[in-house]
Amino acid sequence: MARLDRREFLVLSGATFALAGCGGSQKNAQYDILKPPDERTATTWIVKAFRKEKLDVESGRKIKIGPSAYVVADVSASEKPWSVVWLRADEQQELKGKLPKAPAGLAEGALWVHRGIGDDENERMLILLEQNYEYDPDPRGERGVVRSVQEVEARTVRDVTDFLVRAKAGEIE
Repeated sequence: MARLDRREFLVLSGATFALAGCGGSQKNAQYDILKPPDERTATTWIVKAFRKEKLDVESGRKIKIGPSAYVVADVSASEKPWSVVWLRADEQQELKGKLPKAPAGLAEGALWVHRGIGDDENERMLILLEQNYEYDPDPRGERGVVRSVQEVEARTVRDVTDFLVRAKAGEIE
């Protein structure tokens, strides 16, 4: 039987340990799992877009969307009827059947603009679904970075800016 010196033993032990961790589904692997930013981070990005468009902001605007249904906007333009609602998965479940179906292409970049009803009929909301803004929190995975947090931030700012530019131009119905 051949004897291994300390260096050879450590190399083989490390290789064995690494191989042992490679089994199982990649779906359940630690890396390459996408996650949405937390709501506080997303709100910071949304505020950045409002500031970019030189708009003062407020939060907590309650907007009627159905006979007995309301949403609370995460960010709204002060003195303007424009708001952004960031919907977490749990909020989406609560609003199921109260909001119309999201438009096709939303995950690919289409904007979902919804209007309030009743006293809030002039309100326009950009609705952002958290699952459409997921990023790879750890780029060391086999596939590399799917989307970095910087890319998701840039997309969020771009989507909100597009909404605000169109709203200012009177293009949002």
